[in-house]
Amino acid sequence: MRHLAVLVPLAAMAACSPNEPAQSAPAPAASASGAAAQFVNATILTNGCQALGSANAKLAESAMYRLVEGCSSVPGGSAGFEATLQPGGRIEIAAAPGQPDTVPICVLKHSLTHKVPLTASCRLDVHIEQTSVALAVDGGAR
Repeated sequence: MRHLAVLVPLAAMAACSPNEPAQSAPAPAASASGAAAQFVNATILTNGCQALGSANAKLAESAMYRLVEGCSSVPGGSAGFEATLQPGGRIEIAAAPGQPDTVPICVLKHSLTHKVPLTASCRLDVHIEQTSVALAVDGGAR
């Protein structure tokens, strides 16, 4: 079983950007200054691509990383979905079993294409989760 956990630090101050709905992120943990950083952790399972060889599995993994790297928040705090890479370059996205029938908009903002030279389709399981961490503020002492 191949498992890759990618931590994408996104020092986003405050909870949401203006383009995201108000319910998109849980409230960050507050520090004395109220500053918090948001991190989005992506876990990508390439089990469905291993039969196509380890080189293609690694390329598929990279394609998924590029797909989720722009996510600075996750509606509801976490989301899981399946991505199927098709020969010819198309990526099909579907909700994972047991997950709501939604996929975060940050994923769908991409063209949903890849450049992996596949002879057959390959499925990846993707889970992204948002975490907020309170930031300690120096207080200006130097």
